Amino acid sequence: MTTRSRHLLAAAIALVVTLVLSRTGLLAAAWHRLSAPLDPWQRGLAGQPAAAGSELAQQLVAAQEQVVQLNAENITLRTRLAEYAQVRGEGGIPPEQAVVVRARIIARNQRQGRRYCELDAGAVDGVTKGMAVCAGWSLVGLVAGVQEGRCLVQEITDNESRIPAALIDGQRLLAEGVLTGVGKRGELLLDFVEDRDGLSVVPGLQVVTANSDTRVPPGLVLGTVKAAVRSTTADHWHIEVAPMRLIEACESVLIIRFANAEPTH
Repeated sequence: MTTRSRHLLAAAIALVVTLVLSRTGLLAAAWHRLSAPLDPWQRGLAGQPAAAGSELAQQLVAAQEQVVQLNAENITLRTRLAEYAQVRGEGGIPPEQAVVVRARIIARNQRQGRRYCELDAGAVDGVTKGMAVCAGWSLVGLVAGVQEGRCLVQEITDNESRIPAALIDGQRLLAEGVLTGVGKRGELLLDFVEDRDGLSVVPGLQVVTANSDTRVPPGLVLGTVKAAVRSTTADHWHIEVAPMRLIEACESVLIIRFANAEPTH
């Protein structure tokens, strides 16, 4: 028998054996037995969970946990960087001139025009009565009461809130008055602005804290004029103000102690 004949005979025998095994299911059983040691690696490479207790599966889970943890750390760092950039950019007062404590809002009271919130920072954190409470560099309230681990904040929209304020056009001081809360979300009044020759109050003018308030520094953002008319009964303007930020939309705020502010007792 020639070499070519032997090769043809071997190929024919292999074909017959393969057909018989595939018909009887023996081929699948043989392959399953031979490939069993490779199964965990195949599952790992395919992204499928391996059998319980598999060392490879535990390594994959540990790697996934590390990825999640790194992502969480990156999100936290990006959030902090955004907060610091926001604080520096909004009001023009460098953050290094103030001691800042960030606190979460843990309770709110908004009944019958009274608008207060409670924060999870108190005397142990250096909080004192009269300190400014800000979102960025917008003033949203003042600390009205302090306990060891929490404090009570009177929001600027509270119907008994009174804050000396200044009306500016971005370049110069136009007038001064008192920012008054009316007990409603997003509504404020700028009272006691006397009418005078040349004074024009139009929507879009900015309202900030005035220099006469010893509790907070001048220039903290309070809001924007949304409507203004001259009073028909007095020489004053009736000015409606929309706060720049709404404390109702905040989960946390900044409690700030300014170097030149006088604490309230």
